[in-house]
Amino acid sequence: MTELLTLTNDQLEVKISTLGAEVQSAKNLQDGFEYIWQADKQYWGRHAPILFPFIGRSNENSYLLNGQKYAMKQHGFLRDYDFALEEVKKDSAVLTFVSNAETLEVYPYDFTVRISYQLQGKQLLISYAITNNTDQEMYYSLGFHPAFNLEGDLSNYRLNFEPQTNSLTELLIDPAPFRSGKEAEVALKDSSLPVSYPMLDAGLRIYDAQKLREVTLVSGHQHAIRLELSDFPYLAIWSPEEKHAPFLCVEGFRGLPDQYGKVGEIADKKGEQVIAPERGEVVSTSISFF
Repeated sequence: MTELLTLTNDQLEVKISTLGAEVQSAKNLQDGFEYIWQADKQYWGRHAPILFPFIGRSNENSYLLNGQKYAMKQHGFLRDYDFALEEVKKDSAVLTFVSNAETLEVYPYDFTVRISYQLQGKQLLISYAITNNTDQEMYYSLGFHPAFNLEGDLSNYRLNFEPQTNSLTELLIDPAPFRSGKEAEVALKDSSLPVSYPMLDAGLRIYDAQKLREVTLVSGHQHAIRLELSDFPYLAIWSPEEKHAPFLCVEGFRGLPDQYGKVGEIADKKGEQVIAPERGEVVSTSISFF
């Protein structure tokens, strides 16, 4: 049964659902500001889903593993399963999901995903421990897809990058939501990228973030968020196309949507991650709330 956990310290109150281990609220206790989008199906019915073991849509909603074809829906399946509670404290929680007969039909790996949340001042620290319990290499993608509430129009906002950079490489989308396989250089002024609804009306934007440490979403208003990117080689931004929704998703991607075309081998997919047999890895990020 799905539960809603509440983590608190003297700065933040964060709510996490056992369904998908999804962050559903992050509230500033000093002024009551809610940073996380409160799901509304008029725009988008989620808050901050975790994308695993795929990001985005696959050609024909399928992929190949050693020549065998498997079905895979958009963004994978982890966001739609309840996690078990391993540990819950006032300011931290650990949630675990283990593969089952249903997941094995579409993703033939025994695996464990253990997600840890920890409040530290105005930060939410997050780690994803992914373990491959099989005797073969396990291919996967991992995405963190949080939606942040806006104060006013999106055109008042910009993304600031650290370390400082003069440009970003964009992985172009065409047709949405697939990659075209082409890239373009985007010039920045003062390591900053202005954002607006028109730039997102044709779909998400994906940037190479391998040299970035963090991205900060700021505006002329009081509140801002900073997302740690060191373990995520790609950055995506998204808001529902042509809806002028009052939120922006700022997303770390450890993997990519398919390039448009034929169903392909998972091992050949650009950005795909791999874990050796009977091994694991830990991927970390954090959100700072200002």
